[in-house]
Amino acid sequence: MSGDGQQDPVAPKEPTHEQRRGEGGLFYGWAVVGALVVITAMVVGLAGANIAVFIEPMTRELGWSPAAFGWAQMARLETVIIAGPVLGRVIDRYGPRVLVAVAGLLTSGLVVSLAYVTEEWQLVAVFVVTGLLGMGRAADLFVTAPVAKWFVRRRGLALGVALAGTPLGVAIFYPLSQYMIDAIGWRDAWVVFGIAGAVVIGPLSLLVLRRQPEDMGLLPDGDRVIGVHGETREVEVSWTRAEVVRNPTFWVLVAGFTLFTYGWSTITIFRVPHFIERGLDPTLVAFAIATDAIVAIAVSVLLGRLSERIESRYVLMLGAAGLLVCAGSLVVVDGIVLLFVANIGYGFGFQTGHVAQNLMWADYYGRRHLGEIRGLTLPLTFGLGAAAFPVTGIIRDLTGTYTPAWVAAGGALVLASATLGMVRLPTKHFR
Repeated sequence: MSGDGQQDPVAPKEPTHEQRRGEGGLFYGWAVVGALVVITAMVVGLAGANIAVFIEPMTRELGWSPAAFGWAQMARLETVIIAGPVLGRVIDRYGPRVLVAVAGLLTSGLVVSLAYVTEEWQLVAVFVVTGLLGMGRAADLFVTAPVAKWFVRRRGLALGVALAGTPLGVAIFYPLSQYMIDAIGWRDAWVVFGIAGAVVIGPLSLLVLRRQPEDMGLLPDGDRVIGVHGETREVEVSWTRAEVVRNPTFWVLVAGFTLFTYGWSTITIFRVPHFIERGLDPTLVAFAIATDAIVAIAVSVLLGRLSERIESRYVLMLGAAGLLVCAGSLVVVDGIVLLFVANIGYGFGFQTGHVAQNLMWADYYGRRHLGEIRGLTLPLTFGLGAAAFPVTGIIRDLTGTYTPAWVAAGGALVLASATLGMVRLPTKHFR
């Protein structure tokens, strides 16, 4: 009994061997995970993380400021404020199948249009629309909620594998983007990537993605959990969006993840032009970025398993430490060694934090309404965190260097780690 007279819920117990009965064969949830890996990898090439490789040739030819790309990236993330709650509700009710297919096809067309931009506002407009479609943060909206619905016991591993799609895409599209720019120019490269996105994302989404296991007569993890009288029962407590916003832990998480978002946002795209300004070869930089993606892929799967054994908040603090190594290396980078140290630190830090963050939302508040909850949290955390993109560009324009931005990123990451290290798993009280 709690202090306010309400009865505390009994924490769901792990089903015993006798209570759990597998359905036999490969659980369909793994097909969903595999499809999401391919889709999120493809999204990287649709003016996702690979936009960093296009900053230098586009600014050089068009006479733009690097800050234009910061404003465009911020605009894409800020539109999640409008789109996030709506997209989250759609995912909970109808699943990601048609939504991802439509968003992928439209985004592919917009990427082709980047081949014809001549003004900075056109770049911003394209990014705004892709943000409204949810493709700016595909891993958070289109991956986390569906995977969390398909898995409970093995959620850590499943999310770790699914979220490996983004670094896999970075490993492919960073060097490929640089190669395509050198071979056919940045305009034709956008055309090729846009067509490839349409061919991959739409059909794969329609063929494989499904809303939740119950729609196919299954339960999470492929189990059937049998109750006292033979009925199936829910295996975890789920919160509604209305309940979540009244929970103090929710707001601590929002504050911590906002600071974390600011830290990684500062580093994510502007480290590429920073390396080039420090005299490093663009092709070498592209391969160094691909190295950080390989590190992130390995980290994603390993930490998915590790997070099933230790609290996700400690995993996230490890991620903040990795990003701090990256920020410190960026301040003093002057050659190939620190180039790779910075990128390995980023790959480890970002992906560790990303897996941990998505696991924390699912583990703290359950799977039933996770789409709506994530649709609410993304606008809150990105609303301020995304300011890092234009701020970093402005700092570069005003000071002639990115160094003050790296220092600010480090400060934000330290505060994020301290804030999120205080949280505890919330308890839901039932009347």
